Amino acid sequence: MAKVTLGTWTDKNEKFTKKIRAKRIEEGVEIDILAKKAGIEKSTYFSHVRNPEKITLRELRAYCNTLKIPAESLISAVYEGGD
Repeated sequence: MAKVTLGTWTDKNEKFTKKIRAKRIEEGVEIDILAKKAGIEKSTYFSHVRNPEKITLRELRAYCNTLKIPAESLISAVYEGGD
């Protein structure tokens, strides 16, 4: 399955994962619920936080849908001020 590749821009990877983490807390979604809705194990969620380049498109869509994050918002978190 295709992976979302954020490349070697670790500062942008950090913005991306902070956005997901903050929205998860704001929406009051527990990690186990988010993981279940994304069809992944809880440990996989933590792996995504550490290494967002491992997120599949299906998982990214599930995160966006569950957390009510517009895809554009995540894109701007990655590319804000980018090249």
